[in-house]
Amino acid sequence: MICYLKTILVMLDMSQQELADTLGVSRNTITSLARNRSVPNLMLAYDIVDALNDQAVEQGLGKQWTVEQIWERKKS
Repeated sequence: MICYLKTILVMLDMSQQELADTLGVSRNTITSLARNRSVPNLMLAYDIVDALNDQAVEQGLGKQWTVEQIWERKKS
């Protein structure tokens, strides 16, 4: 899998800690996901998408992401 979480957080000027606090998970969890060391369960993936999309709306950005846009399957 290719994870674009780090890139999206930069676009939103949002820290890993802020995302972790929003989701009620540890910063280490977000760091592990952003570094492609782990893959989230489906519920956490959707919670992350919702949090990122909410942040984009707050900032007035016209961008909304899906799970598939944040975690892209690597084709072999």
